[in-house]
Order: sequence, then C-alpha cells, then structure tokens
Amino acid sequence: MPPGPPHRLPAAERLWLFQRAQRSGGTASAASGRASVRIMSIESLEHLMRGRMRMFLRHTWLVTILGTLALGGVVAAAIYATQERDHLRVAAGPLDAPFVRVLSDQIAREHRYLNLELLPTGSAQGTAQVMTKGQADLAILPSNLDDALNWPVVAILRQNVMVLIVPPPPAKTDKSTDNGKANNKANSKSAKSAKSGKSAKSGDDSGDDSDAVSDSKFGKVTDLAGKRIGIITGNEATRGLLELVLSHYGVALNKEKVSEIDPKGVADAVAGNKVDVLFVAGPATGTAISGAVAAATVNGVAPTFIEIDQADGIAKRHPAFGSDSIDAGTFGGTPPSPGGDLKTLSFAEYLVARRSVSSSIIAILAKTIYTSRQAIAAAMPREVKIEAPKTDKDADVVTHPGALAYLTDTQQTFFDKYGDDIFYGLLVFPIFGSAIAGVASYLRNNTRTRRLRLLQRALDLVRKTHAAQSLQALEQIQVEADNLVIAIVHQGEHEEFDDTVRMSFAFALDQLRFAIAARRTAILDHAGADPNSVTGTHPSPVPGEGPAQVPGETMPAMAPDDSAGEAKVAAE
Repeated sequence: MPPGPPHRLPAAERLWLFQRAQRSGGTASAASGRASVRIMSIESLEHLMRGRMRMFLRHTWLVTILGTLALGGVVAAAIYATQERDHLRVAAGPLDAPFVRVLSDQIAREHRYLNLELLPTGSAQGTAQVMTKGQADLAILPSNLDDALNWPVVAILRQNVMVLIVPPPPAKTDKSTDNGKANNKANSKSAKSAKSGKSAKSGDDSGDDSDAVSDSKFGKVTDLAGKRIGIITGNEATRGLLELVLSHYGVALNKEKVSEIDPKGVADAVAGNKVDVLFVAGPATGTAISGAVAAATVNGVAPTFIEIDQADGIAKRHPAFGSDSIDAGTFGGTPPSPGGDLKTLSFAEYLVARRSVSSSIIAILAKTIYTSRQAIAAAMPREVKIEAPKTDKDADVVTHPGALAYLTDTQQTFFDKYGDDIFYGLLVFPIFGSAIAGVASYLRNNTRTRRLRLLQRALDLVRKTHAAQSLQALEQIQVEADNLVIAIVHQGEHEEFDDTVRMSFAFALDQLRFAIAARRTAILDHAGADPNSVTGTHPSPVPGEGPAQVPGETMPAMAPDDSAGEAKVAAE
C-alpha cells in the first residue's frame, strides 16, 4: 500500500497507535512486550534523570550560586591545606625551650598562618635524635655536636663560652681581730695575683706577729692535673667539652676527681672546699656564668679564672669551635671580674631546619627572627644574641636556602617563581587546545555516526517489513520500531537535532509506519483467499529476509477479532 498524501498523516498515526495497543495486549507477542516494557522502564528512568538535570541547568542563578559556593569550598580547603604545611615543629632542650616560646608568640602576632609547636627534649643528643627520625622540622643544636652539621642553619642564636673558675682560697682566722682583718686583706691581694700564678704574701699592718699566707691556687690549664673539678649542671657545660680542652693541653682527665654540681649547691661546695675548679659554659652575660661567679665569691673576694690561651689552636683543629675573648668586667663586681680580657673557647648555638621544609616558609621565619631581635632579646635578657650565618660560598656552615634568600635580598615574587611555568604553559596550551578540539570533533563525528546508524536502522526495518510473510513477523518489526523511536528520543536528549535531521527521521519513521500498515493489510487480504498463508506454512520468500519457517511447523493463527479489527482500521 503506497503512502498517502500529507492529509492522510493523522489516519496513519491512528493506525500506528492502534497497532501498539493491539501488540501490548496480544498473546502472540507477550514475551517480547514484557522485554520492551523492561527496556522502556530503565531507559525512561535515564530519560527522567537527564531531563531533571537539564531543567536544573536552566536555572542560571541557582547554578551560579552553587558554583560560587563550590569554588569557595575549594579555596577554603586549599587555605586549610596551606596552613597545615605552615605548622612547624621545633625540637629544643630545656635551655632553649624559652626561646621557642618567645619566638612562637612573636610569630603569632605577625604571621597568623605560621605556627610553631615546641617538642621538648632532655638534651642536645635527644634533640638530634628527634630530627634524625623526622619528628621535627626545626631544632636548636650546639655547633660542637656532630649532628648539627646534618641540617642547614637558619640563624645563630648565641655564642657560648667556656669558663674555668678558681674560687678564692679559704681565709685563715686568728684570735686577734686585727690579725683577722689583715688576713682578709692578704686574701684579697692573693686573689688578685692568682691569675698570674704567682704567690702573694701579706702580714699585719702594724708589723707585729706577721703570718705569711701563701696562695696555693693556680692559673694555667696544665695545673689542673689531679685537681678536683666540679662541672656545674643546667648549662652547656659537659664532660666532653672539659675533656676536649684538657686533652689538647695533655692533661689526663681523672674521672674520680670530676663531679657534677647543681647550681644551688655551688656556694656550699666552695665554702666546704670540695672543689678546686668550677667548669661552666653558656652565654658570657647569661645567668649560668654570672650565677657561678657569684656563688664562687667568698667574703667579697671574687674568684679568678683560668685562661684557655691555646683557643686559636683548638679552633683550627675543631672547626665547630672558635676563639673568643671575654672583656674585663663582664661579670661585674668591684674590682671588676674578670680583671682583664680573658681568652677562652666558644661555640655557637644554631637554629637548624630540615631541607624538605619550604624555602618560602623558612624565609618568613628568618624575617621574623631577624626583624624581631630586639624584642626577643628584651624577653630573654642576656641569654640571646641573634646573629646571621655567613652567606659566602666557602662558609663553614650551610645556610638554608630560605634564610639565604632573605639575607641576600633574593626572595622571589609570585611571577619570579611561576613566570617560566606561565610562559611555557602559554606555549603548550595551544597544543592541548588542538588536542581537545580534535577530541571534540571526533565526538561530533561519533554523534553523526550514531544518527546515521539510527536512520539506516529505520530503512532496514522498512525493507524487512516488505519481506514479512506473517503477522507475527510484523509484530516483531513493530517492537523494533518502538525501540528505535525510544533510541531516537534519547539521542535527541544528548544533542540538538537541526531541521534536516528531524525531517530525515520523520520521513523514515513515516515510511516505516506506512510500510507496516500496508504489509499488514496485504497479509490479511491474502489470508481471505488462502487461510494457510496466515498460519505461516509457506517458506520464507526471500532468503536472508526475515526468519525462515521450518517445514511442517505451523504458526499460531491470529484471533479472528484482532484480524477483523485491523482490517477495519486499514479500510478506514
């Protein structure tokens, strides 16, 4: 039956809808109908979700607000991650823990996104172990510790000096008051001459019953052999530092005569004549040395000091140390203590950082330290004297790149850091743009291929309809046509069809509907003349077109009511 003119389209559509209703209720295609319902339910769900998404995207303001919130969340997450990276852990012993607290307070006032966390340790060796295990980002270590050279230096917090203190000799008492005063004067004179190692003699001012008071003390490191040495605890002095000095002078360290003395027990040890020499180390103006000198002062007589006159030679043999001189009167008192410049050995206290810590973060930390030196020194009087490490290439210590950038004024701006990346990105981006355009073109071609396949499928169904020999075959073709319509509708949800594409699909589907209706009418007309043809006893007329009929197997006949109804609609 040839397709009719355009004014016959409504009748054809009614025929198509009638056939769908008949097919869904017929017994011959029950199984295929259930499969179609399942397919349509899943695809309808997909279609519903895509429709809701498209409807949501049409609300421009809502999409803009949600997009802004999402972008704000990403920025907040990035800021939070950056803050976590700026959380630095500092390992320090008991002597350096106060500095970390002062520095942390100073940073909190100037840099809100940089935080310091103190990791207290029991000693310098414990601090080095914490850094070795990777549990800390920064540490405060003395330069005489071998592990201090494993990490680059951020700042020099202070210079520690070693001091050997010789308490004054005990005063000899006499029954006569005048003799007692004379002895005190004699002790004062002998204390003044103890530094040079000479003996002092004194007598009564009146010249009566003069008693010679000889100075039994000493003034050289070589005189420490066999002497009782007390190492004051709670400062930088250690048994290893004492042994380093004595071994350089060839003096054997008698472990039996070396003892450790608590700072609170120094005065009692001196008064009880339990030690001959006190060993202490720390800042020259710090409380450790000043307290030891004050505790070693007896009856207003200040102690004397042993000069490490070979400090230059020790420093050359051990680069971690340096030669220093303590100025006269540094420890105060009248007469001033020491009475003259005192040569001694010194070593630095470093703030070191791991190489993995960002240079920009260390630069911020270094800027805070060096610009706040006065505030830190005021919070820790006489304990801290911050200095910058040498920035020369042949320096003894390696400076951290972040601190070096600040000290040499070579800190990079944003464009200095990422300018090259931006430049090369602009060069590489067109390549990626071309690749993206190629992928998009491929996807567009793939979409066009899918459209052509759907159109070709409709034309194949038209040819298959013309070759159908039974109503059951037409029912199967109708199911395939319904699925094809669903596929076309879903394809239209993915892309916008232009007028040409819509017209092509409309022509193909109309042709398919007319072909099914015409073929059904032809089969029913032929069934009126030859009833056996409806049952499907004839073999397939065209090889490869439609399912082949097995000889001797009959097709189930359609219900008389259905055939009459379909013939009636076809006649209309």
